[in-house]
Amino acid sequence: MRWSKTVLIAVATAAALATVTPANAATTGTTAARETTATTVPITAAGGYNSDPSSTPAAGKHTRALGAAITVPAGQTRYLSSKLNVDDAAQVTEVSHLIYCRRPNTTANVAQLVSGQNVLANTATTLLTRGFVTAPADSALTCALYAQFVNHAANVAGHLSVLGSSYLQDVYGPITAVKQTFNTKILVNSTATANTVSFTAPAGAISVQAIGDLNITVCYGADNGLCQRSQGARMSAGDSLVGTQLVVNQLNAAGQVCHTSTNGALAGTTVTSTVHHYKINTWLTNVPVQPNCSRDFVVYTRVTANAAHNSFLIEANNQSVGAAFTP
Repeated sequence: MRWSKTVLIAVATAAALATVTPANAATTGTTAARETTATTVPITAAGGYNSDPSSTPAAGKHTRALGAAITVPAGQTRYLSSKLNVDDAAQVTEVSHLIYCRRPNTTANVAQLVSGQNVLANTATTLLTRGFVTAPADSALTCALYAQFVNHAANVAGHLSVLGSSYLQDVYGPITAVKQTFNTKILVNSTATANTVSFTAPAGAISVQAIGDLNITVCYGADNGLCQRSQGARMSAGDSLVGTQLVVNQLNAAGQVCHTSTNGALAGTTVTSTVHHYKINTWLTNVPVQPNCSRDFVVYTRVTANAAHNSFLIEANNQSVGAAFTP
């Protein structure tokens, strides 16, 4: 995972973006999902950490075990959510927030959930990583919280603090049913549909829930990877204005949209080129299963790029995730 210069986020609803009225009174939001029955495991390795020099290659970064772990029993699925709280960075610091899930006494990752951003010097910052992990039928998985830190100000070791309020959480215990997708990396110049999930509510379920999380990278400066002017990328302004809206469509028997719920109007998030990376978390809970429709749903995140601002990337590698589920 590669991050760039600095991190600070300004969130505003953009008047230039279209608005959509929620179709029902489902619980909505743009932060972490409701966690009323959660099992929370605080980290045990809070404190000061050195960051790696800026030139450190991906394979050379130190992976720090932060001491919070949750077991997913064999054959079960759990909704894991983690908040990593950091502060007192001496320099602009790349922070990778990692949930790695492994079989007992092994070091290979069977599953992983990932997010990351750059943290400004002396700025308290919270990173949210979440998603669903299913253990194989023949083995439990131990899911633990890790982090990587890289000094982006200089090619020397830096320093920051990990706060004791950081945690790993099993949100609901065993999950009844879930479908999850991790988005591929795509360039967004105008509009996109991300994290599309098809889900059938199990018999007896009266409501469903959904999440849609995007890791955004601003396009700016020289052509680099997908951020190329030849592909239509706008790269000359100082920020991207990212529109997001989580959409839950319940279908009829013919596969057509029968009922729509959203997490609210299309919301604009301004991510500056100095921020460069940011995760946008959205959720929608208690979406009623309409009796006049089928039990099939399609969930996705509607994404827009404002033409007066830079294009951006939706990042892959388990960083952008969508899911529909019933606890």
